Amino acid sequence: MSNGSVLIDTNLLLLLIVGLCDKNIICDHKRTKNFTVADYDLLVSQIDGFSSIWVTSHCLAEVSNLLKQTHKQQGKQLLSCLSTFVDRAHESHISKVNIFKNEAYLSLGVSDTGIIQKSKRVSCVYTVDLDLYLRISRLGRKVINFNHLRNQILLA
Repeated sequence: MSNGSVLIDTNLLLLLIVGLCDKNIICDHKRTKNFTVADYDLLVSQIDGFSSIWVTSHCLAEVSNLLKQTHKQQGKQLLSCLSTFVDRAHESHISKVNIFKNEAYLSLGVSDTGIIQKSKRVSCVYTVDLDLYLRISRLGRKVINFNHLRNQILLA
């Protein structure tokens, strides 16, 4: 295990929570149906190498709302899994001043701007969002576009 820390974006946090809860619903949930069980396994194998997993409070809020976009019982189950995950993860709260005064806010929004802010304090960021990936990369910070990893496996 690395001593490093990893920050994951909203879409990957959704995949992680749905997969932790029940891998079989990854392809069925409205917000994760573009992912596969193999994607979930790849994500887990990637982040297992880090000593700490970080999420921003803005991503947590988004994820809690997006997880409920399913039938009521499954939504409750997914929210319970999110609650269990949060007990093990580290949460970063980025102040409104730091978000709304950041030039990235106007093009990327609140959650992604929070990730950009936090990216300077973690070892690596994982995202499927190309615009977020490019922005963090241009800042010289370590960022992995998860879609690149998925494509490498498909081409192998």
